[in-house]
Amino acid sequence: MQGYLIGALLFILGVAIFVFQNTSEVTVHFLSWTSPKVSLAVVVLIAALSGAVITFLIDSFRQFKIARRIKELTAENRKLQKQIKSLTGESSKESKPAENTDKPQ
Repeated sequence: MQGYLIGALLFILGVAIFVFQNTSEVTVHFLSWTSPKVSLAVVVLIAALSGAVITFLIDSFRQFKIARRIKELTAENRKLQKQIKSLTGESSKESKPAENTDKPQ
């Protein structure tokens, strides 16, 4: 977790340095759309934020799937634990030795 946090902070620092050093204005072309001149810093920040949002959404979906799977496995585990208890209860009854009804001679 600390490695992830340090990596994220280094990435943010790198983006901040890049933004402060590249303040020229650019025109962005995307498919048939063309933007008016905007600061390169704004373009870089929008791209970085878009990437962060997309990553968050994908990770949230993955976490949802994992949580659902954990819930399913927990329910299955409880069911199997009950089954084990019932089987061990039955086997302990069966394993008790029957009392000897024969009289010694």
